[in-house]
Amino acid sequence: MSLPPSSPPATPQWYPVEQHPDPPGLTLLDWLNDQGSLTLRLTDAGADDFHVQLLVQQSQPARADEAQALGISVGEPVWTREVLLHTAGAPRVFARSVAPLAAVSASNIDLQSLGTRSLGLLLFSNPKVTRGPLQISRYPSAWLPSPWAEQQADCWGRRSLFSDGELSLLVCEVFLPGWPAG
Repeated sequence: MSLPPSSPPATPQWYPVEQHPDPPGLTLLDWLNDQGSLTLRLTDAGADDFHVQLLVQQSQPARADEAQALGISVGEPVWTREVLLHTAGAPRVFARSVAPLAAVSASNIDLQSLGTRSLGLLLFSNPKVTRGPLQISRYPSAWLPSPWAEQQADCWGRRSLFSDGELSLLVCEVFLPGWPAG
C-alpha cells in the first residue's frame, strides 16, 4: 500500500498581533506580543539557564512569506540562520532569520560570525537597528527541525523585520510545544 504524496506545508498567514482572527491563549499571546528581547525573557524565565544551538547558517531560497516581507522574489537566495533557543533545561523556541545576501554584505552588523551567540542581543544592543511591527501566525510543523517536524499540530510563531538602513532582517520565532508553561 503506497501513501499519497505529501503536500507542501501551508504558508503561514501572518497578522498584526491585535488583528489575528483566532489568537492563542493569553499566556502564549503575552509572549508573542512582547516587544523586548526574547533572549532576555527566556533567560529570566529559565533562571539564567539559556543557550543558543546553531542548526543552520547558509544561503537558502526565500520562502513565499519571507520574500513578501522582504520585498524580494520567491526563491531568491537569502542568508538563513536557524537556531534552537534553550532555557530551563530544554529547547523552547525555534528561530529562523533571513536577509537578502547583498544586504548582509553591505551591513555593518556581522551576522556571519555569530556562531552560538544570540542574534537578539546583537540586534537589541545596536541603537541603529529598528524593529518593525510584530506579526503572529500558526507555523507549519513541517518547517520545524526534528522531532517537531513529525508532529501534527502547528506551533505559534511571531516575526518582525529589523533594519539598520542597509540591512533588512526578518526574524521569526516559533514557540515549541509546552512553552511557555502555564
